[in-house]
Amino acid sequence: MKLEYYMSSLLSLALLLSGCYDRDIDSMNAKVEPLANLEYRIDDDTLRVEWALPSQNDLSVKVSSSVETKIIPNNPTSYKYGVVKVGKEYKFTFNAFDKEGNMSTGRTIYFVREGSSSISNLTARQVDGTKKVALTWKLPDEKISKIEVRYDGNKIELPGSATTYFLENASEKVYTIGVVSFDEAGNSSETVYTTIRVGSTKIAFMGNAATYNEFLTSADDDEIAAGKWFFETYPTGTYLSFEDVKAGANLAQYRVVWWIRDAQSPRSQLPAIALEETVLSAMKKYYADGGNLLLNTHATNYLWTMGRMKANFNTEIEMGGGFDNGDTWHINVTIGKVHDESEHPMYRELPYTMIDGKKCIPLIGAGWKENHNNIWKDLCGFYGYSNGDENGYLKISDDNQIKILGTWDGINDYWMMANFEAYPNTEFKGTSIAIGIGAFEWSQNNGENTYQSNIEKITYNALEYLKTK
Repeated sequence: MKLEYYMSSLLSLALLLSGCYDRDIDSMNAKVEPLANLEYRIDDDTLRVEWALPSQNDLSVKVSSSVETKIIPNNPTSYKYGVVKVGKEYKFTFNAFDKEGNMSTGRTIYFVREGSSSISNLTARQVDGTKKVALTWKLPDEKISKIEVRYDGNKIELPGSATTYFLENASEKVYTIGVVSFDEAGNSSETVYTTIRVGSTKIAFMGNAATYNEFLTSADDDEIAAGKWFFETYPTGTYLSFEDVKAGANLAQYRVVWWIRDAQSPRSQLPAIALEETVLSAMKKYYADGGNLLLNTHATNYLWTMGRMKANFNTEIEMGGGFDNGDTWHINVTIGKVHDESEHPMYRELPYTMIDGKKCIPLIGAGWKENHNNIWKDLCGFYGYSNGDENGYLKISDDNQIKILGTWDGINDYWMMANFEAYPNTEFKGTSIAIGIGAFEWSQNNGENTYQSNIEKITYNALEYLKTK
């Protein structure tokens, strides 16, 4: 038998919460009594739940929901979760259990937070050569009465029409910045957050040749096209050669280093100089100390060379001359048809096509394709899971501290990855993005790529994103 308690109450900061609390009172066979006096509220963006424990000792509480599953040890009497989003249905179940594993019946709460629609596409960028941080965002469709920008305990109130804010003379540190919108009734949205580390804004384009002029005459056509675009887009950028690194160049001055290695046979996947101990040690130290890397095509293998990636996944690496093909090739950004990465900063404002229920961004149109894939496959099998098992996806992500950002457009599960972000870990404080999909071609050999702008936009987004890290 169940008793249900329905409530609708005005919450703190004019937030509205509507929901219910279910408790199953048929617990005669349970060795652990259920939680009692369970109460919950929304405090700004945070769900706060409190309860009374049964009389037994050494209890833990299991929290089960669609957003997280968590074990709280040591006789807990409270739980919190956030950010609670407006308009989303939430369900949380709480079970007490003892050290023998005996579990109580559950206490379940349901609720929907009511409030204003939130802003979207929040971006923080440090203006090159300054300590000014520029915030931009997109307003929701509904009428907004005001905007609040929040950081370091400050709340800056802006008109409801505002879409920008500048933080002047920022300190060299990591900022967590939130933006909240308010509807005409004064109800707030959930806070949308972004982070930015203020510091050097210098970025470098890395090449195998000793000088940029030599690079323009000796590099692969895709590498040359990428280099030309880089210096047109970032005229104050630096060309960084491996000879410079070997000679002791100050890598710490660079916020991001971008290296594209597009090796067509008989070129090696990685140049020999990149593997020399002096160079490898310097690059590894740069990354370990917090430097950020954007790596394209065969350069993605350097994450394994440096020791950031350790899992010996199967690979598919192409270095051939290519072939003529009339199709459009995309990158799928709905990983496993579950994880929508279209809002990742690297893909922000990129057009996509729906293919078999997945968001897919076109990268290269009809014509000659070199198909220089450098991808990783049989990922779930490496850990003993089937390709569609969500636990396999979680294992891949957690063990390697990465986020899979893209697969071939025909992949509906977790069999492979082509693009990914590697988060900072205990050994490496820097962030890196690897782009290994073969459709990401900077210079289509027999004509202009219809989707060249997508190649450039993704690269620009990736560089700007890494500049915030």
